[in-house]
Amino acid sequence: MDDRERNDLIKNLDLKTFSEAAKAQGIKPGRCPTKTSIARMLPDEVLRARGRK
Repeated sequence: MDDRERNDLIKNLDLKTFSEAAKAQGIKPGRCPTKTSIARMLPDEVLRARGRK
């Protein structure tokens, strides 16, 4: 996934969506996560799947 596609997904989704996806993957994002930091931790397939919904 290139940076442009990732940035478009980050703009369109909210923090709650990213947090739920991270929790489902077993990723602990840290103390003060941002949408961008969580998106970098998630696999590309998960980001694309969340973007389609």
